Amino acid sequence: MLIILSKSPFISDYESLVKLVSKAVEKGESVAVLHIQDACVAVTSDRCLKKLVSSGVEVYALKEDCEARGLLRKIKNKVRTVDYKGWVNLVMNKHGKIVSWT
Repeated sequence: MLIILSKSPFISDYESLVKLVSKAVEKGESVAVLHIQDACVAVTSDRCLKKLVSSGVEVYALKEDCEARGLLRKIKNKVRTVDYKGWVNLVMNKHGKIVSWT
């Protein structure tokens, strides 16, 4: 499952997402989270990423959106950046289910 986040963790219910993802991983589902737009702020925060990463979730951020917000140098080590081509690859080749989380 690929979950695509677009809203900042400061105005969305990021904790609910983390709980949902943790339960899916516990059930044996492969989960990845792609941060786009204002959600890219989360990939600079240890607090936001700690539970996702410790659950074994693949964490991605859209490079262009991070760059537009001046966040590229602040991205944590456990986060992989992808460009638009990489995003398409995640959707078309790596994950059967796509969830847009707002």
